[in-house]
Amino acid sequence: MDVIRQSLAITFVFLLLWAALWFLKKKRGISFSAGRTNKGLMESRAKLALSAQHALHLVRVGDRDLVLAVHPSGMTLLCDLPPSAVSHIARVGEL
Repeated sequence: MDVIRQSLAITFVFLLLWAALWFLKKKRGISFSAGRTNKGLMESRAKLALSAQHALHLVRVGDRDLVLAVHPSGMTLLCDLPPSAVSHIARVGEL
């Protein structure tokens, strides 16, 4: 009986997890895509690791491209790039 009760409990927990993920995806617009291109509101364009705890990120939010500095204390917005600068950065990254 203990094995059946434990199996039902585990199944119930997985069903709750699935329901929560489904709700987030449908109601909040959150996308869980592994290895696929994310067409949502926010997209990571590039990352440059400066050290183990410091990095620069180029992020597109809607139609804005932002450069963010990530550090142990949090995150800092460095600048909001014009569209022409982002296309130039993308071409340089392809070389």
